[in-house]
Amino acid sequence: MRPHPAFLRLGIRCLIYSLGLVLAACSQIIPGLNIRIGSPGTHQYQVVADREDNGYKVVEAAGQNLEYKVIPITANVLVNLARERQAEAVEELPSLLPSDVPPEYRLGPGDVFFVVVWDHPELTSPYTGLTSDLVSQGRLVAADGTAYYPYVGTFKAAGMTASELRTYLAERLSSVVKNPQVDVRVVAYRADRIEVTGEVVKPGTLTLNDTPQGVLQAIDAAGGLTPAASRRRAILMRGGNMYPIDLAGLLSGARPVPNPALKPGDVLHIPDQSGDQVFVLGAVQKQAPVVIQQDSMTLIQALTNAGGLDSLRGSDSGVIVFRPHRGEDDKIAEDVYTLDLSHPTGVLLASQFQLRPHDVVYVQATAFSQYNAVIAQLLPTITGAYQAALFQCFARRGSAC
Repeated sequence: MRPHPAFLRLGIRCLIYSLGLVLAACSQIIPGLNIRIGSPGTHQYQVVADREDNGYKVVEAAGQNLEYKVIPITANVLVNLARERQAEAVEELPSLLPSDVPPEYRLGPGDVFFVVVWDHPELTSPYTGLTSDLVSQGRLVAADGTAYYPYVGTFKAAGMTASELRTYLAERLSSVVKNPQVDVRVVAYRADRIEVTGEVVKPGTLTLNDTPQGVLQAIDAAGGLTPAASRRRAILMRGGNMYPIDLAGLLSGARPVPNPALKPGDVLHIPDQSGDQVFVLGAVQKQAPVVIQQDSMTLIQALTNAGGLDSLRGSDSGVIVFRPHRGEDDKIAEDVYTLDLSHPTGVLLASQFQLRPHDVVYVQATAFSQYNAVIAQLLPTITGAYQAALFQCFARRGSAC
């Protein structure tokens, strides 16, 4: 007995609906993107030759240029990217060198100095109930920069060096002591302070003393970096300006990088690793963010950290690297780098291609010549995520993004 056509159509609909539920559930279980080549609406863009720069560009079907271009990775492209990276180096702040002779420290509000007048203990320690604590016996520089000393009175101590204060006190005490022999030293440094914030073990206020301190010394005084701290970058805020610090160069020693000297009022911020991530998606063993540790990371290193290519889907793979950046008029632009990993030359180029934070690496499991649809599907999402990240960065740090 043959089933009624109406029941047959109903059964087919139920089967399709059930498959839809299963696929939807799988998409929730299996993370990452699943790009389908040839799905509806994916052929509205086309990769064409660009005669102006002998490269490629992406145009709409109607011929309207888009805000990004496709760049096949070649040896010349690697050389140009290396030159761009050198050109992007920021102006270096004055550095701290071990051979530098520091300027003599000048007293400020909150500092404590101790005075010794030889052969006159009543002037050296005029208080009763003395202890061995030189700070409690010393003279405090008040908030207005003044200090008091017997037979001298109240005077402006802020701005003086220890030698200048010694001469000043000896001249004033000569009216009560014949040829006074005076010695002065600072026993508590409290005037010059900096802040160390972010991913350090002990964030807070640090006090500068007569020994010059740089970024490395401040990080060490704050207990070092936490496991979540960026090993690539730091931010120094000084006088309303923000300066990026090449922390990777300081920590790794891969290249000579000066250790910026700190000044009173500086704020040193150590961000976390969220801004050092690249995202590896597609036909790899593990789709996940990969953190660029310290100096740099190549494309082949990122693929290795993602477990390598999927042995079933990635045997004849092409790689697409989406690189968002701010173009003309502060608009978000995209450079889309492409590489064919099915040839040995592609693997060699991948071992030299340096990734940057926020890059998105997509390994496609289809023929390399069919990457137009992948670009069309991924690019809007990647650009939107980059814009959101920039918005959050501006909200927290302003123009240092």
